[in-house]
Amino acid sequence: MKDKNILFFAQQIYYPWIEWVKNNSINICKWLNKKIKVNIISHKWKNNKKDFDTIFWVDVFYLLHLNDNKIIQFFYFFYDAFKSLYFIFKTKPKKIFVQYLDTSYILSLILIKIFNRKIDIYLTIYSTDELSIWYKIKFLKYYKFNKIIIISEYLRDKILKLWYKNKNIIYIPLSYDKTRYLNFANFEKRDKKTILFTAWSIKEAWSFLMVDLAKNMSDFNFIFAMRKFNKKSEDEVLKLREYIKIKWVKNIEIKRNIERMEDLLWNVGALVLPLQDINIKMLVPVALLEAMARWTICFVSDLENLKILVTNNINAVIFNKNNIIDLKEKIIKNIDNNDLALNAYKFAWKYPSFDEIIRKYYNLI
Repeated sequence: MKDKNILFFAQQIYYPWIEWVKNNSINICKWLNKKIKVNIISHKWKNNKKDFDTIFWVDVFYLLHLNDNKIIQFFYFFYDAFKSLYFIFKTKPKKIFVQYLDTSYILSLILIKIFNRKIDIYLTIYSTDELSIWYKIKFLKYYKFNKIIIISEYLRDKILKLWYKNKNIIYIPLSYDKTRYLNFANFEKRDKKTILFTAWSIKEAWSFLMVDLAKNMSDFNFIFAMRKFNKKSEDEVLKLREYIKIKWVKNIEIKRNIERMEDLLWNVGALVLPLQDINIKMLVPVALLEAMARWTICFVSDLENLKILVTNNINAVIFNKNNIIDLKEKIIKNIDNNDLALNAYKFAWKYPSFDEIIRKYYNLI
């Protein structure tokens, strides 16, 4: 089947925004490329220094651009769409997979429908902003994808309201790279006084919650870990540091551009995962699955979407973000709870592997 060419629209395949999160697009493409020719159309940042297609053994074509200047970005909206259309005519893909409904894809998708109606187009929805931003809702309602792939059954009812039928909605769960978590993580040797806190740096992502928590738990150490970093993140971290300074908090270490979260998870006593509003971020956080696979006690916020992963006080502990004292007490009470860590590990290792996910994508092709 190597001659059957497929195309992925995937976000920001460049450092430090390497695509490990959004339904693991780069990994899916890497494995599919062993049997089917896979091309990726992605974004090129203005100061991109290195391309990663040779590292991931898949062809990445940086036909889309990102720029802080809104006028230049508006120009790219049209220019990149026609450039993508030309690439599609040249490569003749049999199917197109859109990994997240990015604004920069919309005109390209419209042009494809106008000039080539024979191509099957599939959309993967991994977050709720496609179903909460008004123009994306309108686009989804009137632009009929052949299939909608969702990573959480939680979204099915919302998609059904957009005139899609159940048979056209496919559930493919998000997963993590289990091969990176094969080594046994000894629970007893962990530093129970160190708490790993992972979130976006922006205040809306509840990063300031960590500061308030750290102030109330001065005998604990906190690591604030961020996988990805860009100019906007830099500005937000400055605000976070200022808030830390105002609160006179001394027990927080900020780590940026984390590429091997499993190494951090090896030693810490627990993970605190606040997440932001459900309408902003992905439905299934990879960080939580990875932490569970590392025998880590996890404290997660009481968002509706996390119920597909968490059974309270069985494989994790649910907390209310508005009650710092309650969270503090729950951490102190459960920090030595080996049963929680063991149940988390068992749950994570029952979760679908990449192989199962790739097979589902392969079956669509």
